[in-house]
Amino acid sequence: MRFTPFVVVLGLVFACNTPTDDTIDVTHDVCAPVAISAANADLAQLSGIAGAMALWAARGASTLALATPSAIEVRFEPAAPAFHGQYDDQASVVYINRTIDDPAALSIVIAHELGHAFGLRHVDRSERASLMNPGNLATPPSDADRRELEALWGPCD
Repeated sequence: MRFTPFVVVLGLVFACNTPTDDTIDVTHDVCAPVAISAANADLAQLSGIAGAMALWAARGASTLALATPSAIEVRFEPAAPAFHGQYDDQASVVYINRTIDDPAALSIVIAHELGHAFGLRHVDRSERASLMNPGNLATPPSDADRRELEALWGPCD
């Protein structure tokens, strides 16, 4: 899905537009080393990224690391409370609402957006509980999410 961030009122708010296509243009193989950077992150946000990487590592994506240069950039920006995050699939940038202050929810939101960077799409809540449910703030990656990654990339060693 392609989302385009836009800035309103001197950069104080950003949100996502309606998807313009169903293709995730830039994806990252979770079985290959994937570097993540977050230049504007504070300690709590870096902890959220570490938590998200640990959630994915528990489901087989153990090659994620904080490093520069990076394949995926995570940016924390001010946003409306209903906005949690977005993956810009053209620039390989994850945008996260900087006002999310619950550590567990922050890790889930970052892991969700990283899921898009790995090629995963949203999963309908009525289909199954998944990290990839839209608006998810509580469900970590499941075995079904791992199987979806394996369908895209094969099993990681």
